[in-house]
Amino acid sequence: MVIYKNNNSNKYFIYIQVTGDEEALLVTPDAQVKSLKLNLFTKVIGEQEESSLLQLKLVSEAQVKRFHEFQKNRSDEVVDLFEHHFEQLSRYQREELLKKLQKMI
Repeated sequence: MVIYKNNNSNKYFIYIQVTGDEEALLVTPDAQVKSLKLNLFTKVIGEQEESSLLQLKLVSEAQVKRFHEFQKNRSDEVVDLFEHHFEQLSRYQREELLKKLQKMI
């Protein structure tokens, strides 16, 4: 988990992903997901275990929970989208895709 410290409030935000235009999706201290300008923050800690961040009270359990909810929702969306597109393929295309996927794992 990567966290950023807001330069004005000195509060910690959990990084999710870059959204473009020098912005990133972050989980705020009040557990909201927002796209905010990165120039408002300092990257405090690179990849760290969430248990350490919680123990140091840099992030709250609500923030961590919201981070995981967001990640799960995004992965559910990807799976749903994949299934939709997979159903549109012919039998041959499905078999070829499955072969490629098998090679990847």
